[in-house]
Amino acid sequence: MNFTQAVKTVLFKKYFSIHGRASRSEYWWFFLFCVVGSLLFDYLDNALGFTAGFMYEGDIEVKTQLLYGIFTLLTIIPSICVATRRLHDVNKSGWWQLLIFTIIGLIPLIYWLIKKSINEENKWSETPSIKT
Repeated sequence: MNFTQAVKTVLFKKYFSIHGRASRSEYWWFFLFCVVGSLLFDYLDNALGFTAGFMYEGDIEVKTQLLYGIFTLLTIIPSICVATRRLHDVNKSGWWQLLIFTIIGLIPLIYWLIKKSINEENKWSETPSIKT
């Protein structure tokens, strides 16, 4: 699966789908899309002046970014769904994503997201995904 196919699959075909499996290439191409999109919209917000700052209690400044915020809202659900399907591909429950809230939990989570697909049926899908 290439970059374009992965983004189309995640954003248009399986936007809300947590059922089935996602290959490594599908997950990591979409991850790259999210990183590049976030950097691009962050830059555009700053360049176009869409960044607004608010001062709270002295030195604390909170900035809002319009385009970056919209992009994040549009990609947060498909990011969770594709990560769930990726974990299903290595025979783990999507609930393991909650490890992201612990510092030490990031290590096994990243390992499972990088791990090669399991080439057998599991309780989440009868057919294995394309191996990449």
